[in-house]
Amino acid sequence: MVVLFIFLMAFGAGFGQTAKDRFPDDGWMRFTNVEEAGFDPAKLEAARTTWEGLPSSAFLVIADGAVVAAWGDVGRRFMCHSVRKSFLSALYGIYWDRGEIELNKTLANLGIDDEPDPLLETEKQARILDLLKARSGVFHPAAYAGRTDSRPRGSEGPGRFFAYNNWDFNTSATILMQETGEDVFEAFDKYFGRPLKMEDWRVSDGYYHYERDKSKYPAYPFRMSARDAARFGLLFARGGMWQNDRILSEHWVKRSSALYSIDNEVFGYGFYWWISREPRFAKYGMYSAQGVGNQMIAVLPQIDMVIVNRANTYQGEGTPMRKLLDLIEEVLEARTGPSVANPVLAPLEVGSDPKITKVSNDRLTEFIGEWKYPPESLGLPSLREFQITAGQGHLVGYTPTRGTFRLYLQDDGTLHEEDSYVRYFPVRNDKDSLAGIADVGFIMEGALTAASGGDDNRAARLLRVVEGRLGREETLPFEVVNVVVDLFGGNGASAKRAVQQLSERFNPVEVERWVNRIGYRLMRGGMNERALELFELNTRVFPESWKAWDKLGEAHFNLGHKEEAVNAYKKSLELNPDNEPAKRMIARIREDKKIKN
Repeated sequence: MVVLFIFLMAFGAGFGQTAKDRFPDDGWMRFTNVEEAGFDPAKLEAARTTWEGLPSSAFLVIADGAVVAAWGDVGRRFMCHSVRKSFLSALYGIYWDRGEIELNKTLANLGIDDEPDPLLETEKQARILDLLKARSGVFHPAAYAGRTDSRPRGSEGPGRFFAYNNWDFNTSATILMQETGEDVFEAFDKYFGRPLKMEDWRVSDGYYHYERDKSKYPAYPFRMSARDAARFGLLFARGGMWQNDRILSEHWVKRSSALYSIDNEVFGYGFYWWISREPRFAKYGMYSAQGVGNQMIAVLPQIDMVIVNRANTYQGEGTPMRKLLDLIEEVLEARTGPSVANPVLAPLEVGSDPKITKVSNDRLTEFIGEWKYPPESLGLPSLREFQITAGQGHLVGYTPTRGTFRLYLQDDGTLHEEDSYVRYFPVRNDKDSLAGIADVGFIMEGALTAASGGDDNRAARLLRVVEGRLGREETLPFEVVNVVVDLFGGNGASAKRAVQQLSERFNPVEVERWVNRIGYRLMRGGMNERALELFELNTRVFPESWKAWDKLGEAHFNLGHKEEAVNAYKKSLELNPDNEPAKRMIARIREDKKIKN
């Protein structure tokens, strides 16, 4: 403890006026020499190697108000997910500091009820304060729900039980707007985005996500870059101060980041902040905003540090929490002391999206309108409306389930979506009129559906929409879909040769995996006979793959072919005796149908 005390005192003594007053202005400054930042270069480089082995798209380390490490795409806006809750907590601090919101008001005082299921009278006794601690005792369905700690309605009174539930988080946003008359995203921009000079954030990067069959209260998802998230974190690391301006009271910063509930041995909970309980982090006073994929803004106020992790959940990426925490520890172990008094700093250079374009509006006109998504001409059920309007040399797309993204026309006629980097292809109907846009996944699914129904011509026409315009990562699934169209057209021998050729051009494991994925997609669509054809092809091309035989067994089982399923599972077990699911399926079939050896 004495060593830790001396270490922390060294940080305080070493700051001087320079470190305490160092904030990013229009852009972040970085240490040109990490030794001047108080970091061991070799250890920091080892931490970078660790990060490169993780599924993470951006990682940013701030110490003494400047950048120590910026790895990955720190200027790209990723989905924040539940980090949004810490943003809302900070907004409550703005109004509480000014005496404009009373945290002891109950839901009954506020006139808060819900639909289609109304609140119980006991639930209406919960206070705003209880919602901010996720201890309202309201176990009501909610929009945008991920983790949900639930109990029977009315089983717990307000304040008695910590339950991570989106009902509290969503309803608290509606209460804030009701009590202040300000929109969440406009208010965030007014009190944080503009004063902190966020570089990438725009009000349009937030939207309200409704699921009215569950609750009338919407979620409020944000998109934000790592470098802007770090500004928000630095505000809290500095106790609510930004340069010479007090944005939040020190009292609110400490109150909202205090420990009120214990979730597990690693984290507790404050006012929508996660409080670190492990000694390796608690000694620095670390707390963090967290979201799906383990998005994280970690604040370490005792040593004036902020660490940001961003995962690309547009593509399903997620950073394992234990490995992320170990990486943070590795970064902290690289720190040898405070930064020097007058370090050499340089602007942090961040690349821009090379696919952002500006074209004349007449080239964009045909895209403007409200479209079914995916387009009906793909032969698939439409999931939502896709509204496209004109911007300045670009388009603006909006859907109720994803919010607003800019769309940029590319030279090949496709549309590039900012942030998510989804590529949309124009889809035309039989009269060659624009029917809407779709990503490559929906186009391939439309081709599969057409081929499964025996409409080979339509399948081929849809595949021509994307042919020759795909990147390498998209080429393999496209080629596998072509194989499937061949197979369903009665060209089994040609399909087999095509898969064998793909295995020479690509990793055979990936080829087999994509065949299985498409087979599963067919099964989910109720096309079990077609899926069986595909899995049979896979076993002919990859006869030594236990996974191929396992999937064939599943297809036979779904079709009621019990004996064929057992034979396929047996073959899988010959190749992999540790395939426990296959053993269970054989036992289940024998039990149900009395199949004997």
